[in-house]
Amino acid sequence: MDGRAFLDVARDLAAGPGEPHWRSGVGRAYYALLHEVLDALRRWGFSLPARDKVHSFARLKLIYATDPDLKRIGLTLEALGRLRNAADYQLSPPGPFVSTRIARTALADAEAAILSLDDLDADPGRRASAVVSIPS
Repeated sequence: MDGRAFLDVARDLAAGPGEPHWRSGVGRAYYALLHEVLDALRRWGFSLPARDKVHSFARLKLIYATDPDLKRIGLTLEALGRLRNAADYQLSPPGPFVSTRIARTALADAEAAILSLDDLDADPGRRASAVVSIPS
C-alpha cells in the first residue's frame, strides 16, 4: 500500500457527520503525506530512522532543504502534524473541529503537497537538484 491510499479514507471521513470523523480525517490526510514523503526519501537514498523518529525526520529533512518546493512540502507536513496532534490529543474544546471545513482543508493541503512531490520526482533534473539540497 502507498501512503496516498489514505487520501480516500480522509475524503470519506471529511464527509462524515461529525467531529470524530473530521478529526480522524485530519489524521489520515497527515499520514498520507507523511508516508509519501518517507517513500520519496527512501527512493532518494536516505536511510529512515526507527519508527518513533520518522515524523521529525521527514519534516526536518524537507524544511531544512534549500529547494523551495521541498521546503513548502515540509511546512505543509509540519502544519498537518500540528493539526493531527490537536485532533488526537486536544479533545476539549472542539477548536477548529466544529465543521467539516478543517478536514476538507487538511485533505486539500495533503493532496496538493503530494502532487507537488510527484511533479518534482517526475523531472530528473529537478529531482536531482532538490535531493542535493536536503541536509545529510
